[in-house]
Amino acid sequence: MGLDLLPIPVTWVLLGLLALLLYIYGVRPLSTFKKMGVPGPRPWPVIGNVLDVRHGVYNPDFQVEREQKYGKVYGLYRGAATPLLVISDREMLREVFVKQFHNFSQRTGETQFLKTRPFDRMLTVVNGEEWKNMRSTLSPAFSGGKLKQMSGQLNRCADQLVSNLGERTSEGQSFDAKELTGAFTMDAIASVAFGTEIDSQRNPNDPFVVHAKKGFDGPFKNPLFWIFLFFPWIMKPLLEGIGYNFFPRSTTNFFYKVLDQLIELRQTTVSERLDFMQLMLNAHKEPEEEERGNSRDVKVPGQKQALTKDDVVSNGIVFFLAGYDTTATTMAFTLYNLAANQQAQDKVIQELDDVMGEKDQVDHEALQRMTYLEMCIMETLRLYPPAALIMTRICTKDTTIQWLKIPKGMTVLIPVLAIHYDPERWPEPKKFIPERFTAEEREKRDQYDWLPFGAGPRNCIGMRLAMMEAKIGLAKVFMKYHIRTGPDTDTTLKLKKFEPFPQAVNGIKLRAELRAAENN
Repeated sequence: MGLDLLPIPVTWVLLGLLALLLYIYGVRPLSTFKKMGVPGPRPWPVIGNVLDVRHGVYNPDFQVEREQKYGKVYGLYRGAATPLLVISDREMLREVFVKQFHNFSQRTGETQFLKTRPFDRMLTVVNGEEWKNMRSTLSPAFSGGKLKQMSGQLNRCADQLVSNLGERTSEGQSFDAKELTGAFTMDAIASVAFGTEIDSQRNPNDPFVVHAKKGFDGPFKNPLFWIFLFFPWIMKPLLEGIGYNFFPRSTTNFFYKVLDQLIELRQTTVSERLDFMQLMLNAHKEPEEEERGNSRDVKVPGQKQALTKDDVVSNGIVFFLAGYDTTATTMAFTLYNLAANQQAQDKVIQELDDVMGEKDQVDHEALQRMTYLEMCIMETLRLYPPAALIMTRICTKDTTIQWLKIPKGMTVLIPVLAIHYDPERWPEPKKFIPERFTAEEREKRDQYDWLPFGAGPRNCIGMRLAMMEAKIGLAKVFMKYHIRTGPDTDTTLKLKKFEPFPQAVNGIKLRAELRAAENN
């Protein structure tokens, strides 16, 4: 009865409220960058710049074009609630990664991940003192001394890679480079992370293989993930309320079961086997080993602490998945680059012959001398950085960088593809030129021009393992084979634009020829 006494119809009242809410939550936040004096493409109400996805996700040309149009600092909106400050300016990156790291120490914001077991304990998402302590606890597992001890395991996996390549090419047929290198990295990470021997090439139904692929593909093919990405303030409390996680529950249970078995086994037997799972279980008991040889590291003080079961499982899964696909991708594209550039491949082979001589095991000393092979891998990482789209930092305190005042809570996005394909930084950016990474050239170049592993204290903890794994695997291949293009190899490699990681549209089809004849 009371509603009938209103001077205007209820419908108009509701429409007015709806318009007000639309303005408050869907329009007003889109003035953030205008107030900051930061340029950028015009956003749409509610959805921001989401429609830019029509240009693709992994698209270097579009990123470079946008940087050339708006400059090395510009703003985007992932929905109205998440402004993204895009920075590629070298001096600003130096401030974010190192000089004012204390104000940009978080990789993700509170609304950007689900705090559900066990993934709220990943090294990539914990923050503050928790992160410092966990990083200090885990870092010794990736020290040079520990990695040296794992070279034997990686050599055995690389021998299996060469054997698998021989079977694929015995009749001169092509092989898919990513399938081959993916099998190698799967075997390698299972060995060095969990102390488990598998042959994923011959046994694709091995539980490690099945669960790793499920875990890696899961989030990006789940519609809820994308809804959460663009509307986190709605989806986060709902999903956390029901204990939901984008990682398959069966895969989480599998890794918990593996951990239980490992703990039980290692409490009752003495094993000389070295793997990351054992190092994590023992990390808080061992003296910290000083890491050297990585100028990108900035030491952050933290206290070593005992890891909980969730800590070990969560980070074990992260190491497994991150080490599996990213390194496989890098190796596959390196094989392609060297097949398409035979002069560079000849230099790699000559270097391997000089370094290895009669040896068949790639040891630490040999790895240090494979400088040209490393240059080829680094140039491949410039052209096809596997983690280019996930490099972000959160501003945790109102901060001024040069002329720009960045408010607390702002997400800073580093456009790695735009940086790696910037013609000012890299003349002829689409060409494969390993000589960009000679010692002399690296000395002249700014370190923030090459960012496949990030930079500063929160760079990739597994960087040296990834390089070591790739070098051993590729060295073993080129010690025995020449890799060639074939009639089914794409002359110009086209990438899938709507995938978050670099993937060739038609795969990477190559051929291998035995080098035996030339060595006789």
